[in-house]
Amino acid sequence: MIKKGIQYGCVCCVLVMMSIGCLQIIKNKTVIKSVIDQTETASLDPVIYKTVVCLDAGHGGDDVGAESNGRYEKDDDLDITLAVKKELESLGIEVILTRLDDSSIDNAPRAEYANLYEAAVLVSIHRNYYEGAEAVDGIEAWINSQFLQVDEALATAILEEIEKAVPQSTIRGIKGGTMDGEGNYTINRVAQMPSCILELGFVSSSYDNYLLDTYFNDYTKAIAKGIYAYTKTLNI
Repeated sequence: MIKKGIQYGCVCCVLVMMSIGCLQIIKNKTVIKSVIDQTETASLDPVIYKTVVCLDAGHGGDDVGAESNGRYEKDDDLDITLAVKKELESLGIEVILTRLDDSSIDNAPRAEYANLYEAAVLVSIHRNYYEGAEAVDGIEAWINSQFLQVDEALATAILEEIEKAVPQSTIRGIKGGTMDGEGNYTINRVAQMPSCILELGFVSSSYDNYLLDTYFNDYTKAIAKGIYAYTKTLNI
């Protein structure tokens, strides 16, 4: 019985040592990957690993958002959001999403989700619509009606990068409150961190749709670069 106990103990020690060895290998691989990631993004300054950004793809599910000629805003919102997520992750930013697929979610829980995970910023991605006027086009950002400095700085950083990346775009600027002039959009009202709603062109504008389809990667990289540039100003 004593010998069996000793043998059992030796076996356990071996298993523990093997486990530690495996963990060390995994750890080393992680470190190596981090070095590779930093090397690939060295031209964009040091990677931020502790920053969490929450991206919100507007609408979803039964709520299709704006619609024009069979094109649904909810689909564009999700496609853009997923692409921006990928770009931000390549810059070392951790990204959380309010929806990963064609899900229906109320607006307040979207902002509350960002609050729960203490995201550094919340950017809600949408597309605009103008009834009966295809000539109306352009990109704009909506922030809290109080025009908080942090919200305005976030929106400005994104719009500036978009203007540089796709100069053909009409930049309509930053607006506060809501289109009907009453209160604030739920995202900007509930969010406890810098936030903005980005309206990436009008679904009702064939010109804006053309630009988005043609320069999709340029737009998504620009949005990511704008968010990234803003996070660099934070003391995280």
